[in-house]
Amino acid sequence: MQMVVLLNDFEKANMLLDGKDGTAANYGTIHYYEDSDLIDWCKKFKINETYGIRTFWDLQQNQDNQNDVGWQEKMVEIELRVAQIKEFQDIAFFHHLILKK
Repeated sequence: MQMVVLLNDFEKANMLLDGKDGTAANYGTIHYYEDSDLIDWCKKFKINETYGIRTFWDLQQNQDNQNDVGWQEKMVEIELRVAQIKEFQDIAFFHHLILKK
């Protein structure tokens, strides 16, 4: 969604859909994994909880808003409210998984 909607980068969006790694200017290569990949790598663990992270933050088109502390507080509050709702997890930019033995 970010590549198409925010960055207008269709080539990168297609690469990601083809399973290729992404890149970030400040962080280098970004590897994308399915939640189930982690379980395959950690056979002794199961997913105990899943949180959707950055569901709305990156969709804000007015970048000046992101510098406003009041806006940040409200955004974090709404992000936390939807973090464990499956429909929002499905569209979140990232997942945090809590694994349990």
